[in-house]
Amino acid sequence: MSDMTIGKVAQAVGVGVETIRFYERRGLIEQPLRPKSGGYRVYPDETVQRVQFIRRAQHLGFSLREIAELLSLRASHGTDAIEVRQRATAKLQDVDHKIERLRHIRRGLMALLDRCPGQGPLRCCSIIDALEHDQRLASEPAERKEPDMQTVRLTIKGMHCDGCAEIVRHVLEQQPGVKGCSVSHENGEAKVAVDTSQTSGERLAEAVQGAGYSASLVTEAG
Repeated sequence: MSDMTIGKVAQAVGVGVETIRFYERRGLIEQPLRPKSGGYRVYPDETVQRVQFIRRAQHLGFSLREIAELLSLRASHGTDAIEVRQRATAKLQDVDHKIERLRHIRRGLMALLDRCPGQGPLRCCSIIDALEHDQRLASEPAERKEPDMQTVRLTIKGMHCDGCAEIVRHVLEQQPGVKGCSVSHENGEAKVAVDTSQTSGERLAEAVQGAGYSASLVTEAG
């Protein structure tokens, strides 16, 4: 595949030209300069891969703002996979919350339909009556407690091989609120994606110490 016009990019991905232009306006893909000699703008092959990345992320429920953050992480050589996992975990929690809301809506609609006689004058319609009088049709879902997701860093001493790192990783992943972690015996460090409303960095360090390793919390200043 060679350099392409915007029309060929759109055709390769299966979207309209206006979609490509919209992504350009949002800063998700770069608009190439128009040739000085005139003619069409020419897009590199990587544009197709980038648009496909955007479309797949959208299908998983990520917003354009969140996709921009993922693209930024993707372009950064210093990014740890735990940062991507943390964002995916937050999106999964958001999806679970929406599913619970839809279940609540379904219960309400079923309650309305159960009360509706399905015939007779409109003044006897239980659905209209319930909507007009704001009747509670189903129990409200439990109030959602927002997670306080953070990346906690621990300095760990005493790890000498990948097996040690695997032990530490297993210990950390068993702690409440931990959504993922990466452990390096070479760097003597662990990065943990954790809901700090359920546990703290100090408790994570204590858990590692209980496994026979020296562990301390890395503060922002440290």
